[in-house]
Amino acid sequence: MAQKCTRRARGLVLAVGDEDRGEAGGARCFERPDDSGKRIAIDNADGFDTESLGDLEQFLRRLTRLLPDDQSFILLGYDPEAAKVTIDDLADDVFRVIDQHLNSRADVVGISYGCVVASRLAMRSPQSIGKLVLITSAPWFSHEGKRRLKRQIDLIDTGDLNALLRDFTSMFRSPWLNLLARLRVRLGGKRIVQKLGKADVIRRYLEAMLESDPPVDSSAFQRTPTIVVGGSRDQFFAEAMAEAHVSTPDIETSIFENETHMVPIERAKEVKQIISDFFSSR
Repeated sequence: MAQKCTRRARGLVLAVGDEDRGEAGGARCFERPDDSGKRIAIDNADGFDTESLGDLEQFLRRLTRLLPDDQSFILLGYDPEAAKVTIDDLADDVFRVIDQHLNSRADVVGISYGCVVASRLAMRSPQSIGKLVLITSAPWFSHEGKRRLKRQIDLIDTGDLNALLRDFTSMFRSPWLNLLARLRVRLGGKRIVQKLGKADVIRRYLEAMLESDPPVDSSAFQRTPTIVVGGSRDQFFAEAMAEAHVSTPDIETSIFENETHMVPIERAKEVKQIISDFFSSR
């Protein structure tokens, strides 16, 4: 693979290659090249072993269903060996990647928990972002989202990783998709647990998210065109999306009624159109 750059610092891992898969610090990453520009997609810190080619390819397929066809992207993952994790450090790492490898400015796409990192980047280094897209998320967690984070941490502390997986089997709007998720966990729970990252590292990322509630610097979003795309019944961010729309009117919102945290999967075509229109607008 033609390796362009590799970076590992403070919990963030980046590798960039040309339509191929490579490894950097234990994480496999990918770039879809295109001369017209670059997008950065920040994955959610879910703790899954990114060395699994199947997991990576599945995520990349999902990502390409959401981003404009004529744009390239760089996928950023998280260090599975991180000894210390803070949202400020992760945001600063993204800034350095943009500064050193993307001519100091790029459009940024955050997904799920990754939106908290992307939003912190907008607050700390707004000059580095052209446009900001927050998919199925908000700059901070809702009260229900924090309750769920605390429960996930408690399950890790008790070693009940199967229960942690089951927490994600009711996230879809479609009852059929929830049923499929439950069957997958029931039939392959042991295999999925084996693919999870180290429990103590997952806990560090969840704790960092739980503690990531600084006052929002709304002036950052005045300088950075921002859109939030999500569902009105999002289990982690619904309340926060509504709060962001009211408290930070410069943030544009596109909320799907009665959709959940899985709106990028269940309404992928519509989400992609919204993001494409946002990027094509001046």
